[in-house]
Amino acid sequence: MFTLTREAHEAVRQISSSGTAAEIPGLRISRRSDRPTFAVRRAAAPHEMDRIVEHDGARVFLAPIAALRFADSVLDVRTDQSGRLEFIVRDHDDD
Repeated sequence: MFTLTREAHEAVRQISSSGTAAEIPGLRISRRSDRPTFAVRRAAAPHEMDRIVEHDGARVFLAPIAALRFADSVLDVRTDQSGRLEFIVRDHDDD
């Protein structure tokens, strides 16, 4: 099951509450088009085939390939040296 740490939940909840009335914002995890890695970005709404993980105001949209790859993973967050949020997806076994 895809879950979020307490810190990631709070960060995603803030992102999810920052949209307009026409948006359903959240954090989207998808395969990058330019290399074989995944990108984690703010999104105004989920794409048509995205799996939506929502809990207490925090929304994460998983593109189909990300939903398969991260089915049993946890989303965490930390702050980089510039003060920006850096999201990390890791296996539950790494807890």
